[in-house]
Amino acid sequence: MIQINLLPKEYLKNKRVFAVGKSGIYVVAGALAAAALLTGVTFWQMHQVTQLEESIARANQRAAMLRQDIQMVDALTDVTTKITNRMAAVERLDRHRTVWVRLLENVATDIPEFVWLGSFHEMTAAELKKTTPSQPTQSLGGGTLPSSPTEAQAAPTVGIDTSNIHQVQIDGYAFTLNAIAALMIRLMQSDYFENVELVASTETKFSDDEKAYAFTLSAAAHYLSDEDLRNLAAQAEREATTASTTQNPKGLN
Repeated sequence: MIQINLLPKEYLKNKRVFAVGKSGIYVVAGALAAAALLTGVTFWQMHQVTQLEESIARANQRAAMLRQDIQMVDALTDVTTKITNRMAAVERLDRHRTVWVRLLENVATDIPEFVWLGSFHEMTAAELKKTTPSQPTQSLGGGTLPSSPTEAQAAPTVGIDTSNIHQVQIDGYAFTLNAIAALMIRLMQSDYFENVELVASTETKFSDDEKAYAFTLSAAAHYLSDEDLRNLAAQAEREATTASTTQNPKGLN
C-alpha cells in the first residue's frame, strides 16, 4: 500500500515516528515472558524458603522434645543402675549375712590391746590388681614382724568350695608393732582367715607427743554359710564312718 503525504517538508522536519516491526514485537513479548518467569520463580523460591523455615522450626521443636526424653531416659538409666547395684549388694549381704556376723565377731575377739581398726572390707578386682605380694619385715626388738603364714596359721579346711574364699583388707592403727604382730597371729590361728600378710605399715603422728602405726593387712577369708557348715559336718561324719568301717570291716572290737 502506497501512502502519499502532501504536507510540506518543513512541517515534517521535527516530527519523529516510532515504528515497531515483527521483530520488535517478539523482543517485547520475550522480555515480558522472561519477567513473568522470573517473578514466578521468585515467588516459588519464597514459598520454598517459607516451607523450609517451618520445617526447621518443627525440627527444632522435635529436637527439644527428644532432648527432654533423652535426659529422662538417662536419669531413669542412672536410677536403674543404682537400684540394680543396691539389689546386688543387698542380695550379697543377705547371702553371707550370718558369715559376716561370725567374721566380725571373730575379728572383734582377735583385736589385742593398743589396736583399733579403721575398715574391714572385701577387696575388689581393681584392688587385687594393684596389690602385689610383698614380704615386708619390721623390727620388733629382738625379732621380726611376720608378713606371711607361719606354722601357727590354720591350714585350709578340706572340702571348702574355693568360691567361698575371698580376699579381704583390714586397715587400722596400733601404738606398737608388737600389737600388729599379735593381731596377725590371732588371725592366723582363726578358722576364718588364712594367708594373713602385712601390706603396709607407716608411722603416723597425731600430735607432737602422740604417734601410732597405720597398717594394712590382707587375708583370705572363708565365707561359710550355715548350709556350708552343715554340709562340711555331714561330709566329715561320712568320712569318719567310712574310715572306721575300713579299719574294722567286721565290726570287731
